[in-house]
This record gives sequence, C-alpha cells and structure tokens, in this order.
Amino acid sequence: MKKKLIFITEALWIGGIETALVNLLNRLDYNRFDVTCLVLRDSLDVADRITPQCRLIVSDRQHKVTFPKGYGCKRLYNIMEEPQNAAKFRRFIWSALRVVFRAAEAKCYALYVKKQLKGEHFDTAVIYSDRAAETAVRAVSADRFLMFYHHGAMRREYHDAYGYRKADKVIAVSPALAEKLRTYRSKYADKIISVNNIIDIDGVREKGLDIPTVKFSADCFNIVSCGRLSHAKGMDIAVDACAKLVADGFTGFHWYIVGGGPEESALREQIMRLGLEDCVSLLGMQSNPYPYIRCADLYVQPSRLEGHCVTVLETRLLAVPIIATRNAAAEQIDNEKTGLLCESDADSIAAAIIRLYNAPKLRESIQAELQNHDFERDNSAILKRLYSLL
Repeated sequence: MKKKLIFITEALWIGGIETALVNLLNRLDYNRFDVTCLVLRDSLDVADRITPQCRLIVSDRQHKVTFPKGYGCKRLYNIMEEPQNAAKFRRFIWSALRVVFRAAEAKCYALYVKKQLKGEHFDTAVIYSDRAAETAVRAVSADRFLMFYHHGAMRREYHDAYGYRKADKVIAVSPALAEKLRTYRSKYADKIISVNNIIDIDGVREKGLDIPTVKFSADCFNIVSCGRLSHAKGMDIAVDACAKLVADGFTGFHWYIVGGGPEESALREQIMRLGLEDCVSLLGMQSNPYPYIRCADLYVQPSRLEGHCVTVLETRLLAVPIIATRNAAAEQIDNEKTGLLCESDADSIAAAIIRLYNAPKLRESIQAELQNHDFERDNSAILKRLYSLL
C-alpha cells in the first residue's frame, strides 16, 4: 500500500523555497507515495510546474478555491491585515488588533481546514513553510510530522513553536544552517538534521535554452543576479559594487538584476542617484530566469543571508562562472574551483569581479569543473535520505 504524504506550504509564488518544493514534488516516486500539497494562499505562480500526479488543495481565507465552503471568519482575518503606507496611529491600532485577535483567528482557520479535509489521515505531514506550521499541526491528521527550515536569518517570525514541538524531525536545508539552528533553538537540537534542496536538472537546462526577452550585448561583459528584491538578498550591495567598478574605471559591462520585491523602488532610486542607468537594469520578476543566467558571462549572488541558495545551485547546473558571498554559498562553492567566494560588501564583490574578468583561464576552468559535476548523483543521494524520513 502506498504511503500517504501531505506537504503544507503558505503559497506557490515565484521564489527559491517554492522552486525547491516543486522540484521535490516532481521527483517523488508516485508508485510508493500518494501525495497531496496543501497551499494556504491562492498565490499559485509555479503551481503549473507541479506534476498532475500530486493532488493540489488550495485553501485561501479570502475566497473559495478547492473546498466547496468558504472561510467563515474572513472579516476577522481582514481586520488584522497589515496596512500599507499607513500613519503611525493606524499601525498602532493594527498592532493592537493583531495581538487581541490573532490566536483566535488562527484557531478558526485551522478548524475550517480540518473540517474541509473531512478526517482524512496521512502517514506523514511535511510542513514545508514555517508560516504554515500552526495550521498544519492543528488541522492535519498524521502519524508523523516533519518540518523544513530554509531561512538564513534567525528571526522570531520564522520559528513557529507549534512546528518545533510537533515535528519528529526539523530539516534544515544545509549543514551550516542546521548547526546555526541548533544553537538558536537548542531545546530542539536533537530533532534538527540537514538535507539539501533538489534541483530540476532537465527542466532548468531546457528552460535555459529559451531566448531572453532582453537581448544581451555581445560587446559587453554581462553580469546577472537573481533573487527577491529584499534586504537579505543584498541587491543594494550589488548596485554599490557596480558604482565601485565604474569609479575604478572598469567599463564595458552591464549588470542585470532579475526579481521583484519590496525594495524595488529603493533600488531604482539608488541606481538613479549613483548615475548607473547605463550599467544596471532591473528586469523585474521573470517566470523563467534561466535564459538570462545561461547567457551571462558571470553570475553574482550578493546575499547577506541565505539558507541553501537555489539560484546558485541552478547557476552551477548551467555551468556559468559564479561569484557569491560567503554568507550566500560557502557550502555550495568550492572557492577558485567552482566559483569565487567573497565578503558581503561592495568592495569585495567588485574586486572579485575584476579578478575573474582578468582571468579568462580561471573562468574556463570553473566552467569545465561545473560541466563535469554529477548533479544527478547529488539528487539521488538527497532523495534516498528523504525517503528514509518519510
């Protein structure tokens, strides 16, 4: 008999965590497992990439999607929605309402999901998004719970006590992150293990063959960075590194930043203030970023914090030379063999770019090393480890 698995996540928008989940769902052995994915928001940008063998359930608070009955406490939830660009007094009122009603609303929503699942029981429930932990624990009936942890930052909002208490194992997506998590959550240290993310080898390579909508100049040294435009991803550091290159007389390059997020307007202002409109382009969110990575002469990951950087993994697969901060990819890059590591500051990134630009033989050796790497062997080892937990 097949084991019944359910993966619970907050959303399926475009992002590294969501991509990692899709890759995992698509590689599971459906002869061994009956798989459900429960999504708590109707944000489904990458849902069409999931194999139809996986049952997808979407339970949005705002409107009906999969379940025939809508959520009855929608108004209570809406009261607690964070106001955007609001005055201090309004934000104070919102904070007070959230303190008063959050716990009650969370219980209501979990009870709603539980009733809609109609008592269905699973062998293993996998909490893939920490923000889904409370709902998963309250709503899902399962013999065993696992919880993934993806974030480089040890911020309180990422650590739901419900998940830690209920989970048989907490899976950090890299060994260094697991060690960091054991220190931060020492009470649960014995539960914390590490399993790396899986990569969609054929899918990334095939999508990388598409033609980018923005054509790169053959006369330029083209640099690409991908990621959410947030503080953690360090795209502002990339812009400062660009300014440093220009100030040092380094010309003939163009830097393309792929992604969207809360810092987009600030980045545009930074680019204009530094006079870098001819050197930096913000390409926005791209459903398929791989053609841009494939066409790049160099990929740069300027992150301040990462768990296990999916875009670095995908760039390695596409055999593009990489510069990454140690905070982003110290475990994923063999320095000077599969890429260059540097510090999370503009001067270090700029110096690494100049060094790699002036060392074509080093770039060629990095590409050759990446082309010869057995990514399928990595995937198989990760799946074997996961199957032992499921």
